[in-house]
Parts: sequence; C-alpha cells; structure tokens
Amino acid sequence: MTTDLHFHSTASRRATLLYVLARVILKPFYRIWPLNDHGLRALRLIDTTLGLLPYAKTVSLERSSLGGVVVETSAGPTTAIDTLTDATVLYLHGGGFVFCGLATHRRVCGSLALSLGVPVHSVDYRQLPQAGVGTSVRDAYDAYRALLGVAPDPDKVILIGDSAGGFLAAKICELAHRDGITTPAAFVGYSPQLTLDLDRIDPALLRGDAYQPISAVRRAAKRWSSGPVLLEGTASPADDIAPVAFPPTFLTGVARELLEPDIRTLTGRLSAADRTVETHVWRRGVHAFPVLDTLLPESRHALRLTGEFLRRVLAPEADNETDQLSMHG
Repeated sequence: MTTDLHFHSTASRRATLLYVLARVILKPFYRIWPLNDHGLRALRLIDTTLGLLPYAKTVSLERSSLGGVVVETSAGPTTAIDTLTDATVLYLHGGGFVFCGLATHRRVCGSLALSLGVPVHSVDYRQLPQAGVGTSVRDAYDAYRALLGVAPDPDKVILIGDSAGGFLAAKICELAHRDGITTPAAFVGYSPQLTLDLDRIDPALLRGDAYQPISAVRRAAKRWSSGPVLLEGTASPADDIAPVAFPPTFLTGVARELLEPDIRTLTGRLSAADRTVETHVWRRGVHAFPVLDTLLPESRHALRLTGEFLRRVLAPEADNETDQLSMHG
C-alpha cells in the first residue's frame, strides 16, 4: 500500500483574491442568513439559478433515478485510450446538507466525465428543510446500491464527494462494508466533512477558515438529526469507521479550514493501517475549491491529481503505458 501527504505552500493570485473575498463577503453573509425553513428554501434558489447557465457542449446530461433517487449523469465522448475502462463515478455534492445541488456541481462533474472518460452520476439527495442527515445518507446509499446493479463493472464504482458530500461518501464505505456488499473501488474527498460532532472543532481554526462561521454551522447542525430517517452507524467517520472499510482514498483540504484536522486524522489512521491514501493540503484557498473547476489553477491541479491517483489504483498497467507514450511522444 502507498501513503502520501503533500503540502502545497504556494497560492495563486486568483486563489488569494478569492480567499479574501470569501472572508469579506461570504463569511458575514452566512453568519446572518436565517436558517429557518424560509431561509433554507431561499438558499436552494442558488442551484435553480445556476441551472440556467450553459455547460460544456461536449458533455451530455441525462436525468434518471437510482434506487428511487434522482441523479444527473454527465458523459463525454469516448476516447481512443480509456485508462478507466468500465469505471463509474457516483458524485455526492456538498453544501452543509442545506443547499447546492445538481446545477452547482454540473461543471465539475462534466470535467470529471471528460478527464476520466467515465460517466459521472450526481445524486440529488434530500436535504434540509425537507430531511435531515440520516435521510441524506439513506438516499446516497440507495443510489449506490442501485448503481452496483447497472454499472458496467460493479467493482469499479468510484465515490467522489465534497464537503457534506464527502461525509455521505464515507458513510457509503462504512455501510457497504457493514452489509457485506460490493465496496467502492476508490473514495475521493474534496474538503470532506468527516464528523457531525462540532465540539471536535478547534475554535482557533475559525479565524483562518475562509467562509464557514461556526455560528452558522451550529445553527444548521441543530437540524441535522431531523428525520424522517435516523442516521445509521457513526457520526464521526474520521475516528470511528474501521480503516479496512475504506478503499484507496484521495483527499484534498485547505490549511486552517474547519475540516483540516479530521482530514489529517483520517489520513493518519489509514496510513497506520497500511491502507492506500493520498492527501493534498493547500496553504491558502477556500473550502472544497476543486469544485470551482477552471476558475482556479489549484482547482485544475486538484482534478488532474485526482485522475492520476485513480488511474494508478484502478488501471495501473494502462497508466504505465500512457506514461511511456508521453515519454516517447
């Protein structure tokens, strides 16, 4: 097994500017925005508005359902050399279990479909105020189980999740291992949330996080336990899920963001258990920045690293052939 942790000490001008703007504008906005039913529904308009924007013409979109859960599938043109043959991605978007959706993550799903050469199924799981975290986990797990039945190769289902979606992906790993069904081929987490226990968060980190005020997170957390489905298993995957339940794992994070300690904790636990894990932490940036796709050079870098990792663990022979072609081309 391989273990690797990289710290990226430089930051682009765009990343630095976005970091400053997030602290000046987004953080105060989240601090005062009401998280009652009306406020939560209003946040959902972000996804509706972004759904009106154009997307890459080379990416096809199709709505369907997996296990009774709506999914949007992004697919690109077939390639002559497909190093991830028969692989499939299940994407779980972030948003603190309160907002974001298919539209907010359409561009990153399209980019992953193009760069990996595989279909990417983005899950429209239920969120607040409609349902709590237990229901979100159930929707994600139902979609995963259904995907196993229709995927070209059920042994090559890749889980990718950012922020709250990273929590859902980690829970799928836990539940699949518990139930003895086919486990994911890989787990990719972009600033994954790896606990629901906010008492674990170091208050000193709150000054460095670009846009997540703990007051807003705590207000949302009061409703995470609402039904209709109760949370199964652990509320803190970073500490409690057995390392053997995790497939090869790729994680990204930002230094001094709220979730960095748990990202490092999970990395250490997987490393100590001799599980394959590769973690990248950037010095400055915003939470879950890989989903910003082409907006930041760091986002493009993270997506490129994602592809390189997945090719190494899913198709090592093809990856070696590709490297040799690049060297001799």
